[in-house]
Amino acid sequence: MNASYSDSILVSNYINGNEKALEILVTRHKTRLYNFIYSKVYNVDLSEDLFQDTFIKVIKKFKKTVL
Repeated sequence: MNASYSDSILVSNYINGNEKALEILVTRHKTRLYNFIYSKVYNVDLSEDLFQDTFIKVIKKFKKTVL
């Protein structure tokens, strides 16, 4: 899987069963999303929890679109 694919292609690939596509998406957006969350809460532990919760919700949403 090529990391230069667009987000929409990666999402489509993940929905179709390619777990590597999700890994690429998370890696691609982790720093910016984490920094945004941290800028709002100013707490490392809470930022990490919120970051994880965010991606769990994203994954659930992706999987729901398959059904």
